[in-house]
Amino acid sequence: MQIFLDQLSYTAVLPSIFDTCIPRDEILAGELSLDLFAAKLRLTVEGKAPTGYQDPKVFFANTFPTDGLKTLIAEVFGRLLGASVGSPIIRLETSFGGGKTHDEIALWHIAKNGRHIEGLERFADLALIPDRPIQVAAIACQDLDPVNGVFHPETGISTYTLWGEIAYQIGGVEGYSLLRGSDEQRVSPGTVVLERLTKGQPTLIVLDEIARHLRAAKATTVGNSDLAEQVVAFLFSLMDLAAACRNLVFVYTLADSSQTFGEESTDIREAIQASARQERVLSPSTDVEIYNIVKQRLFSSVNEKAAEIAAKEYLSAYKASRMTLPDGCTDTRYLQALQSSYPFHPELFTLLTKKIASIP
Repeated sequence: MQIFLDQLSYTAVLPSIFDTCIPRDEILAGELSLDLFAAKLRLTVEGKAPTGYQDPKVFFANTFPTDGLKTLIAEVFGRLLGASVGSPIIRLETSFGGGKTHDEIALWHIAKNGRHIEGLERFADLALIPDRPIQVAAIACQDLDPVNGVFHPETGISTYTLWGEIAYQIGGVEGYSLLRGSDEQRVSPGTVVLERLTKGQPTLIVLDEIARHLRAAKATTVGNSDLAEQVVAFLFSLMDLAAACRNLVFVYTLADSSQTFGEESTDIREAIQASARQERVLSPSTDVEIYNIVKQRLFSSVNEKAAEIAAKEYLSAYKASRMTLPDGCTDTRYLQALQSSYPFHPELFTLLTKKIASIP
């Protein structure tokens, strides 16, 4: 290690990151809470999330416009407005921590506020965004409770299933009354009642962590089957309705099949493929974009020239080193990774997003 440090020190005197990277005001003031980096869809829907997630202006100002997010917004709202040909069913698939919950919160804010969000033009052509709020249900499926229910204190109603919660979020008391029987009996409703619920109006349904809910639902008996089978039946009805009309878009997330709840993720994937249902699979972010996502959140500015210089010096030191180094770190293409991740090292991101991301 000392040999490497000596080699690096004599190649160039690199500028300090204290001079080249300017943190955001809340970081300098020590006001950035670590819970801001754990996005919670439920808290945003309930209006209880931290300002960084709850305030749409602040949320989008802190968000890096990845290609995946821009494509997602264009697909969803372009289809609902009839302005473009988008997919009725979209699956967001990443490992844990890959940005899918962040993208779901972005969809929620746009559905609730339309195009009237400052800075939204960085993410979408505003002509593809509704000029008024649309119907939306966004559910973190791990928060559902088929035994005790999810209690809504404003009305005194408890919802017990995925479809019951969707009905309540879209239509309130009136909407829930349409599916109350199906909800209380934990039996999947058909497409006809779902059509009555949406009333032909633009509607977005976002479901997070379906696979986790599916595992929990296996423990609830419903007649001769279990709730997990009813959930799968409901998903099929929802997909059938979305594919048959232009006013409904269904977005859901699955973790990678190699991660926790991988068995349930695989089951859902295979069932969908066996039924010949068409869907669009999107990844919220690429490896390079993850660098920019973090930098956008932490820093108000990063000196790109300093990043270029640092990357060249690191690569030069790696090539000159007499140590045995990992494969690829002396390749010229690694230069771009070093530059893009500055002031962090790209291997830090690899560790966080690939090696330990699935550890609870």
